[in-house]
Formats: sequence, C-alpha cells, structure tokens
Amino acid sequence: MKNHSVVIVGAGPTGMMLGAELKLAGVDVAIVERRPTTELSGARAGGRGLHARTIEIFDMRGIADRFLAEGTKFPGPGFNHVQLNLSDFPTRHPYALALLQKHTERIMAGWIAELGVTVHRDREITGFTQDQSGVTAEISDGSVFRADYLVGCDGGRSLVRKLCGIDFPGWDASTSWLIAEAEMTEKPPFGFKQTTVGSHAIGPVEGRIGLALAERAVRDTGERTLEDLKQTLVEVYGTDFGVHSSNFISSFTDAARQAATYRKDRVILAGDAAHIHAPLGGLGLNLGVQDAVNLGWKLAQVVKGISPDSLLDTYEAERRPVGARVLKNSLAHVAVRRVDDRSEILSEYVTEWLKTDEVRKQMAGEMS
Repeated sequence: MKNHSVVIVGAGPTGMMLGAELKLAGVDVAIVERRPTTELSGARAGGRGLHARTIEIFDMRGIADRFLAEGTKFPGPGFNHVQLNLSDFPTRHPYALALLQKHTERIMAGWIAELGVTVHRDREITGFTQDQSGVTAEISDGSVFRADYLVGCDGGRSLVRKLCGIDFPGWDASTSWLIAEAEMTEKPPFGFKQTTVGSHAIGPVEGRIGLALAERAVRDTGERTLEDLKQTLVEVYGTDFGVHSSNFISSFTDAARQAATYRKDRVILAGDAAHIHAPLGGLGLNLGVQDAVNLGWKLAQVVKGISPDSLLDTYEAERRPVGARVLKNSLAHVAVRRVDDRSEILSEYVTEWLKTDEVRKQMAGEMS
C-alpha cells in the first residue's frame, strides 16, 4: 500500500494545478492519470485560450512567461462573435492568450515535474472506500493507495463522481458540433458561416485545418468518422474540399451540468468533474485551474492540521456559484447563436449591448 496525504485522479490542467499548489505547500501529493504520456489528441488538444485571471494566477506562481512565450495575445474574450476588450482593466494582463490546450498542458507538465509532483501514468482508479481517517483507492495495476483525501479531477464523465453517487443534474444537449483537424486538397473559406442548422467555423491550426461544424441532428458526444466529416461538409458547404488525413474527429454538445455537491466526506470534485458546459468562450480550462487554486491552500491547511476540516466547506461555498454562473453564460451563448428568426433578433440586441462600455466591462470581467 502506498500512502499519500492527497491523491488526485486526473492530470489535466485542474489536476496538475492542484498538485502544484499542494506540493508548494509542502503536502505529500500524487496524481493518478490514465494517459501513458502527456500527449493529447481529440478535442482537448485543440481547446484554446487562457483568460486574464488564469494568466494572473500563473504570474503569481512565477510561470506566466512560459505561456506568454508560446501564445498569441488578443484583446479579450468573445461572446456572440463580439470581442470584449480588456485594455482598460486594472491588471498587468489586460488580454486573453490564444494557446492550444496541448501546449498549455505540456508547459504545466514540465512545471509540476520541476516541483517534484509524483504522477502515476497509464493507471486508472477502479474503486475506493473511505472511513473517518481517510480513503483507500484501488488502482488498475493492482496497487492500493491510502490518502487523507481523494480529489476527482477526472473530467465530465468522472468515475470518482459516479463512485461517490453524486448526482449531476442540469440541461441535456439541444445541439451538437462535429470537430476535427485534417488536411484538404482544396482550400476552404476560413471564418464563420451561419446556416439554418447553426454556426460553423473553419480555420488554420498549426499547418492543418481545424473545423467545428454544427450537426443537423443532435447526437450524443462521441467519436465521428471521416465519412461523417465529409457528409457534414457537403451539407454545409456543398463540397468536402477533399478532406483527408484527420488528426482527430470528435464532437461536443451544449449539455450543461453541475455536481449536486462538490464534496462527499473525504472525496472532493474539481474542474469538469464538478461541471460541464459547451466550450464557447473557452471558459472550461480556466474554471478548472481557478477551482484548483481555491481548493489547494485550504486542503493543505487541513492536511497539515493548521485549520479544521470545516475550512473545506468554503471551497464549494465559493466555487459553486462561479460554476453555476459559467453554466448560465454558456447556455446564453448558445441561445443567442441559434438561427431561428427570433433568436437572430435577440442576437442583434445582445451585440448592440456588448458594444457599450458598461455591458462590455461586466461581461468581459465575468468571462475573465
């Protein structure tokens, strides 16, 4: 049996940030990650964007320059195709940063390696039990970990959340998008396209073509095939542009859910394990990193016996309202981009409002 003060399930941005926070506080922490390497594929690799508050957090830890060196600054977050300028905000980082998630995770993985955070890769948690003194977790390689606390940072389909029996209420999907990176024999038109089905986008991504295409019928999240991609392109653009050699083909929906509780005794949820939503606006990664920073110092205080266990209750009290607001932002973002006549009128009004300073500052500040 391996003993640690805290075991984190999942080495995505949330899990790595929490691991770093705990290690910096002198806590014995280990991360269990099912991926054998730091390499990302699929939608997670292509997700992009660090918002101002997250850059501030990285700056607090002395690593912001690592991300700034590889990303591209732009004025601020976007809502309904309106870019919300942060240049007059009271921060050293009045901008957002375009950076693919695979690079963000690579940089974070290098940082936690420098800190000496233990990461057990190519392993999964298969079950756990908890008692008054801690959590005993079974691992897929047959090993057993014992910890004071277990934190599920294992994504929207979180096994930790399911094993805890924590409900995940919210809104079912009303629309879905096919996403991919591929090559094309013909040059497609870059930019957004609006049709009666929804909003579509094509653009360059590191020498390849990135696509996000609204699907005619809602489909559960899951893998799509090259034939699905070709068919959807023909439906939207009248041609498949000779698409071939895809890096990945996947999908996402506008389903929005939040865990009924972020904590069950000595098991805690953070990041996508606690909340999911459509990726419009690029809020998910940032929300998870900020969850981790709120939780990290509190968990360290409790583990080290400096503060009572009740301090952990403030994590949910403070972060749950933020997560709920992000879900509403996501649902509203999808709603104003619908293509029926009434939604288009609403979208026009929202666009006008966002161009006023008062509304711009409120929305930009919230999203950042």
